[in-house]
Amino acid sequence: MLNIITALNIEAKPIIKHFNLKQNGQIFQNDYINLIITGSGKIKSAINTSILLTKYKFPSLNIGICGSNIYDINEGFYIHKIIDTDNNFEYYPDFFNQNSETLHTVSKIDKYYALTDMEASGFFEACYKFLNVDEIILYKIVSDTPQIKPNINIVETLIPNHLEIIEKLLDELPKKKDFSSEITQALKEAKLKMKLTKTQENQLKNILTYYKIKNLPFPTFKELKKKEEVKDFIISL
Repeated sequence: MLNIITALNIEAKPIIKHFNLKQNGQIFQNDYINLIITGSGKIKSAINTSILLTKYKFPSLNIGICGSNIYDINEGFYIHKIIDTDNNFEYYPDFFNQNSETLHTVSKIDKYYALTDMEASGFFEACYKFLNVDEIILYKIVSDTPQIKPNINIVETLIPNHLEIIEKLLDELPKKKDFSSEITQALKEAKLKMKLTKTQENQLKNILTYYKIKNLPFPTFKELKKKEEVKDFIISL
């Protein structure tokens, strides 16, 4: 199963049509997809993504349009890093080698970055309460630039050009290795050797998931008693 989260009706419509999704209250479904339209902005994205994941705890894809100051309209990218410009928080969703880029989430479009949207950080925050990092996926398609403003006639054509991304994920997700047991065991070992705050535990879980995705060996955990030592160790990773 795959959850799909879009911000706008115009993004969802071609997906609903292509996969023949049927409406069930707020959610559109078939036997292998659950889709919700959250509305614009990171708060709405977080709330409605949480509603979906409370009912259906499956890998989740946020697919939609974005702005760019360097890329052309219709170029599509997986997202390996999100930066929330309101608080400078950084988030690291599932990693894909092909067409991967950093995305900036803004509260209003007054500045363009390489990729710019208004929902991603809210989507990630909600997903992280329910899913492992390797189950959180973002794919963004350039719809506007500083020179070319959003145009409904252009936007309508964008998502259909990238539906193969969803097809590919549906094929690959059942084959993805479940890292959760290995990460849980590693966290247990880390907590025996150092006193972690809840925030540090979440940070370490995120880091360990990234190590597994990149096929890197887990770090060696040291006996650390002082808060500053633990903080420095997390930063070093």
